[in-house]
Formats: sequence, C-alpha cells, structure tokens
Amino acid sequence: MKKVNKVYVVIILVTFLLTFPLGFVSYYFVGGTGTRAHDARFSDFFRVFDAITDNHYFFDGDDAALIMGATEGLVAAVGDPYSRFFSLSDFESTMSHLQGSFYGIGAEVTTINGEHVIVSPFPDSPAENYGVLPGDIVHEVDGDDVTSLTLNETIGLIRGQEGTVVTLGLARDGMSQLIHIEVTRGRIAQQSVVSRIYEEDGATIGYVQVTVFGESTHREFVDAIAELEEAGIDSLIVDLRNNSGGYLNAVVSMLDHLLPPDVLITTAESREGSEDEFRTTDRGPGKDYPILTLINGGSASASEIFAAAMIESGGFDVLGTTSFGKGTVQQSRGIGNDGMLQMTTQVWLTPDGNLINDHGVTPTIYVEAPEFFSYAQVFLGDLDYLEYDMVHIAIQHAQQILNTLGYDVARTDGYFDQSTQSAVRAFQEGYDLDATGVIDGTTARAITMALRNRIRNSSYDTQLQAAIEFLR
Repeated sequence: MKKVNKVYVVIILVTFLLTFPLGFVSYYFVGGTGTRAHDARFSDFFRVFDAITDNHYFFDGDDAALIMGATEGLVAAVGDPYSRFFSLSDFESTMSHLQGSFYGIGAEVTTINGEHVIVSPFPDSPAENYGVLPGDIVHEVDGDDVTSLTLNETIGLIRGQEGTVVTLGLARDGMSQLIHIEVTRGRIAQQSVVSRIYEEDGATIGYVQVTVFGESTHREFVDAIAELEEAGIDSLIVDLRNNSGGYLNAVVSMLDHLLPPDVLITTAESREGSEDEFRTTDRGPGKDYPILTLINGGSASASEIFAAAMIESGGFDVLGTTSFGKGTVQQSRGIGNDGMLQMTTQVWLTPDGNLINDHGVTPTIYVEAPEFFSYAQVFLGDLDYLEYDMVHIAIQHAQQILNTLGYDVARTDGYFDQSTQSAVRAFQEGYDLDATGVIDGTTARAITMALRNRIRNSSYDTQLQAAIEFLR
C-alpha cells in the first residue's frame, strides 16, 4: 500500500452538471496520445468524415469543429458524466473559480425570472464604486444584448483584464430607459472562508463557512480558526453545505490542521486495485474541542472527503442530510494543441474503506433544512404578468413564498384566487411597489429576492440552529 503525505499536483475541479456544480478530482498532467488512423475499426469514421467534408451542403470547411465534436462524442459514449473533453480555454475557465482572485467588476449576479440580476456588489468593489445597485438587471454588455445568453456567458463578458472598461446597460426600477454605467475592471479577491462567533448561554461557538476549496482556502481557514481561538471559542462549526469541491491539497491541509497526526484522510483506488493513501502529518496534535461539520445534498467531492474523515478518523459529529455522492477521480491530460481530456481513473474511499460515489456521506445527526430552502423562484416565462383567475406553476411558487413570508394565502396549487391577490397586494405595499395585486416582472423579482433574503437569515436555518443547540 502506497502512503502519500504530500499531495503532488492533485486537483479537485468543478464542472457544471445537472443543476448545480459538482466537484471532481483530477491529477493534472500534460501528455500525448497516439493516433490509430490505420486501424480498421476507424474506417467507418473516416468514411463519414470524408462524406461530410466533400458533400454536405451546410459544411463550412471547419474540419476542427468536426473533430472536436467527434472527440466529445467519443468521451460521452463511455456513459460517465464526469469524463469530458474540453477545449483548453473551456478547461481554464472551469478552473478559474478556484483561483484566489479574478478580474471583473465584483458583484454577485444571478438569474431571476429569466433575467440576469445584480444581487449585490461586493464591498468597495468597482461595481459598488461606479454605482451599480442591487436589483439592477443586466441587459447589455459593451452594447451587446445579453438577455438571451446564459448567466455564465454573461458573466464571461463582464469579466476581463484589470484596468479595462466594460459598459453595462442596466434596467433599474423607476427608470423608463436603460442606464449605462462604465466600470473599470479590477482585481477581485475571492473569499472562500467566512467566520463568525455565536454566543449561546455562556458558550462561545465558532463558525466557519467554506464555500469552495480554492487556492487560498487553507490559509483563510487557518487564519479564521486562529482568530476564533484567540476569541476563546469552546467549539467549532465547519459549514460545507453546497460546497461542491476544490483542490485536494486544500482539504488535506485543512484536515491536517484539525485531526491528530498520521490518521488516514482518504484512499484513491484504481481499477487494478492499487491504492494511494492520504494521511495527516505530524504538524500538530489536532483540536481538543468539539467540532461539528454541516453537509447537505449539495456537498460534493472534497466536502465529502472532509466530512467522512471528520467522522471516521476524528470521531467528530457531522450534521445535516446525506451528501451528493461524488467519489470518482478524474485524470486530466493535454491532447494536441487545444484539447484537455478529463477521464475517470480511480474512486475515493473513506478512512474505513467505504465508497463515496453514489452513496455520499451519511451525517451522524440527521437534520433537514426548512422546506422553503428548496422553493423555486417566481418565473413568468413568456407571460407579462400573473393575475386573478389564472392558473400557472409560477403562481404556485409565489403562493409558497408568500406564505413563508407571513402573507396569508389560502391555497398553494397555482390557482390565483382572491387570497393570493390580497397577499400579493399586501406584499407590494410592504415593499413600496404599486399595489395592483398583479404579479408583473418587478413583483416577481421582489418576491424571489425576499425568499433569498429569508434563506440567508440564520435564524431560519434549522440545520445551523440545531448545530448551535448541539454544541451549546
């Protein structure tokens, strides 16, 4: 059995699959592959290729696009959702969120009701300094209409080199026309660790939220814990909910800071049965106060390695719901001048030898999140408004949210009855909107943002409150 104490260029990446990002582990190296152009098994492929390039009416002469598509299809035919073939630029873009910083305007952007909405500019960011406001809707980037683009495509246009200028065309409540703001892009530091202290009945509980295992996460994590310990914490909560992964060396170093020396963190097992072990070093004795880790169905890959090691090698509790179950290892190798093959080569095992893939990590303390954490936004689709006597799925979503916010709605089946009309009118009055009782785009965004704010209010977070109660 091979023991590995230091991680050698081992990376956990994040790819966009299903409806949220999931981490995947990748040993990154550059290598080549031989061609099999003379292999008889490839004869049909080349016959089709020649037929298209010679005779297809719509073929534009771009051989590279055909080859890229064929290669992507080859990888997809394996049936493994975590094996992919990227262009080099797409691969680098996929990794960019794990870097300690990026260049852009510094604002959280999301899609609400099909529109790209500024949730909030980062403090002291170019976006804030140049007057971008929460609730602004991005319609144009440098004069180009982005309303039909995906959120990632729009964000890609907004980002750019430090010192360059991007012009945003923004729709703002109360403005009849788009306003245009020129923002000089800057270096935006990504904070992957957020910490605070909860004082409960004489107990001082430290809280650390880790959003991704990025380049700077280990340093941020150690610094945050040092500050919490200096403040005299009695226990610690590590929140990994909806953390989809990151660099393996980050999670190993973080566990090395918490757990005793020379305990097993995880094992990578190959198809042939060979194993690579990752263990803690003799850096320190580990922590002697209670530590509780929070996970949910959005905790994947590196988060699952962390949670399993805390349970099986540290003897600590984990609270929440079963994690996603992403436990395969992907190797990434350069192919040609502009290709990157990501291919599953190993699986991760917990310290006790349990499979993570398709199983996830089961918490020692099972607590579900509030139902409204999973409510959908109010999306009008092709409709301009929703009003009395209509039936629509978005009405059901609005009814669920309004009830959660304390507005009395008699039914939540998607029929816009009088109680829904009254609740919408009361909501509009409370949020300084025209009290029409009709859900237009502005009201739909406001209801969705109100739900987001409720979710962010820790007093409604049943899992966090249960963790505090447990440690208290």
